[in-house]
Amino acid sequence: MAMIRRIVAAQEIKWPDVSSIWLLVIPAGVVVVLFKLAISDGGRHAPTLALAQMAVLAAAAFRAAAGRMTRSPLLVPVAAMVVAAAITSLWSVRPDASVREILLWLTYASITLLVSTSLPGHHAARRFVDAAVVIGGWLALIGLFTFWGAGTPGMRWYSTFYWPNPFAAFLLLLLPIELMRMLLAVTSRDAAAHGALAALLAVPFVLTYSRGAWISLAAVVPVAALVLRPRMRSLPVRRLVVLVLVVAAVVTGLTMGSGAGRVSVLARAKSVTDAGDYSLQGRLNFWRAAGAAFGDHPLTGTGPGTFGAVHARYQRDVRYYARDPHSLYLQIAAEMGIAGILAGAVLLWSAARLWLRVLAASAGRPEFATIAGLGIGLGAFSLHSGLDMNWMFPANPAMAFALIGVLGWYGTVQGGTQVRSIPLGIRERVAVCAISVAAIIMVNVLQAADSRFTAGGRRARAGDWSGAAVLYAEAIRLNPLSAKSYGAASAEAAHRQPPAVDLAAAKLHRAMALDRMNATYPIQLARLFMDHPTPDRLRQAEILLKKAIDLDQWNRPEAYRLLARLLRRQDRNAEAAAVYRRSAARYLGQGLGRATIIYILLWPEVVALGIDAAEFLAETGARGEARSILAAMLAEDPENARVRAALIALDERP
Repeated sequence: MAMIRRIVAAQEIKWPDVSSIWLLVIPAGVVVVLFKLAISDGGRHAPTLALAQMAVLAAAAFRAAAGRMTRSPLLVPVAAMVVAAAITSLWSVRPDASVREILLWLTYASITLLVSTSLPGHHAARRFVDAAVVIGGWLALIGLFTFWGAGTPGMRWYSTFYWPNPFAAFLLLLLPIELMRMLLAVTSRDAAAHGALAALLAVPFVLTYSRGAWISLAAVVPVAALVLRPRMRSLPVRRLVVLVLVVAAVVTGLTMGSGAGRVSVLARAKSVTDAGDYSLQGRLNFWRAAGAAFGDHPLTGTGPGTFGAVHARYQRDVRYYARDPHSLYLQIAAEMGIAGILAGAVLLWSAARLWLRVLAASAGRPEFATIAGLGIGLGAFSLHSGLDMNWMFPANPAMAFALIGVLGWYGTVQGGTQVRSIPLGIRERVAVCAISVAAIIMVNVLQAADSRFTAGGRRARAGDWSGAAVLYAEAIRLNPLSAKSYGAASAEAAHRQPPAVDLAAAKLHRAMALDRMNATYPIQLARLFMDHPTPDRLRQAEILLKKAIDLDQWNRPEAYRLLARLLRRQDRNAEAAAVYRRSAARYLGQGLGRATIIYILLWPEVVALGIDAAEFLAETGARGEARSILAAMLAEDPENARVRAALIALDERP
């Protein structure tokens, strides 16, 4: 041992500082998390998301406990969003969804603070941004691979996201960074490298055919022009022209397999001015629903993460259903009320001020182009978040908050050196550690509960109801706020021999209390009472079905069908006929029978309702009306064998 010490002393070997190593490991870990989220259905893969959350929260707890977390310029704004989500969740119409949303906000806040307080220098900050761009490039290559295998020239690119628009949002964060780096590059070599990356990101961005993303990028062009104006010369202009020509040539080459594919980009851009466009009308309907929800709950909102639960109550057209209002800001207003609006405004204002400050401080320095691109990309993403469902894919906000964290780190730098690194106080460190550890436990528990629920569903589908009962009970024990677990446990109780009707009903009442705006559980309970009738249960079933229709008058054809059957059972035929006529007028002639994924689950229920209505009306003498209902369904779905058979049976009826 003494010899080793002498050798070390003679060679002047310096052991690395553990804290310095962690300063490098944590940003690299954040990059790994961002990459994993991006390639896992945009972060929607639940086990991957849970693992990413636990990793980020554990890193935050470690840094706080070690005294390495400093006061970021973004600490207060991101904390305000978490507090707003926590407070408004107290009145949530779906507590389980709100708890999960709070955990997401904690994750995003932790990413911001980790990045803004752990980058050891300018080189690390640049490399972190480089890594983010590489993630976008990798997704672009995956998109190319998918496109190439599909063999469809007019296909919209979506890469690892299931929908093109959120993929465009991800690219929207990164494309401006490479554009600004290319335009302001000092050497031709750097310009060529950044130009190649910009082209790699720009081609799939165009081929997502996301008009909202195109508009958002165009909207920040004036900001980019203002930033570039003092530095714009003929060379950057020539670089931009070359890039546009290269991207146009590649896009044309990729889409030239058919005439329709070749002109679709221009046609898609032109359709922005079409006031009757389906997407535009859909967004207007979603935005009206979010505004109506805010009008009914202006102070507290309906609870974070609950728009998907309340939208059906405010839906006004069967053709436009969504779990997301396609606008982050209207979603915050609907879900978190005034508290969420104020917290969101503080976050946006703080980020904008921070960018302007660090942009001015970096004038004439090598990092100017990167900082300019960060702000412009975040600005375009913020605009697009007001037009589309970016935040349904956690990879998007995770990347956005990571880039905001880079700006936060630059906010602690002045004249090239870090001068504003103030450690958190002991109380703040304890708070960060306690909240992070509690969040880690909660994420783990929720993931375990979801795993038990999924396993229980597999057992139930296989007919092993006793095994399913055990798993559902474990899921409820782990997550007593989960309405779906109570609903599944109710189904298990109803399948017992003999059926445990009272137990099943009690579990459904609990599910209804935990998910107050969901029509599923009133329908399920009404069906249970109709299968095991007593006079009192039938009265309750009627109330439940009417409540379900009030909660969701468009997306639950089975509620109308069950109500009409209940009325027929009680010989209230006139009322049953009125239900059938009202529901037929609601659904038929809307184009729901077209072969589209949007209505793939709704249309079979509409067909069953229409056939029921036609058979009943024919029995009561309204044969012509019955035939018109079947003919209307057949006009929308000419190949539907069930409707054809019903129509033939009606014509053969004496």
